[in-house]
Amino acid sequence: MITPKISKKSGNSHIVSVIDGQELERQRLSRELHDGIGQSLIAIKMKLESLTYMPEKEIKENLEGIKIQFDHIIDEIRRITTDLMPPVLDEFGLVIALFNLCEDTSRASRIKIKFEHRVRTDLWSKKIQTHLYRIFQEAIHNIVKHSEAKQGYLRLTSNGQDIYLSIQDDGIGFLQKVPGQHGGHGLHNIHERVNLLKGNIDIKSAPGKGTLIQIQVPLNQ
Repeated sequence: MITPKISKKSGNSHIVSVIDGQELERQRLSRELHDGIGQSLIAIKMKLESLTYMPEKEIKENLEGIKIQFDHIIDEIRRITTDLMPPVLDEFGLVIALFNLCEDTSRASRIKIKFEHRVRTDLWSKKIQTHLYRIFQEAIHNIVKHSEAKQGYLRLTSNGQDIYLSIQDDGIGFLQKVPGQHGGHGLHNIHERVNLLKGNIDIKSAPGKGTLIQIQVPLNQ
């Protein structure tokens, strides 16, 4: 078997293409941040400055509009960063990143978050690790913000072909017939990421009985 030799010229061309690709990506992000988020923040700043000269009734109405604008900016930031790998993942890997996330949340809130795993994630793609981390992060945020739970349980396992996530809390639960009543954008974002990973999600909840989210994602993307 003959091993192909890569010339210095072709190697240099590859490096140049990678650098060019990175530069184009930086330029794209710069434009999105400047033209989208940057302009929206400037508009909000001008509105806040104008509140000084408004009567009280108009101030309240304008504040509602500003809150909606901030929601749009948050959604835009999530859209831009959806595929960017969090630094903690790059540095420590998914398991340690999730363990630290649970520990930090437990310290910052009165909810004890437990994390169990039976996986080796070092061979998983960055795309899978990033989306799984964001799914857990969003789920924990929902538990803290909405559930009124005392405990939360996170579990991550794999059989070599599929990845299984389980997120459970002992909180107040919610009526599943009313979408958006519990979690709002959070559950929508989780669904979106599961779809991007071509996975399946099942949510079980009822008033007073907590919430259980089970997700299955194929390992071969």
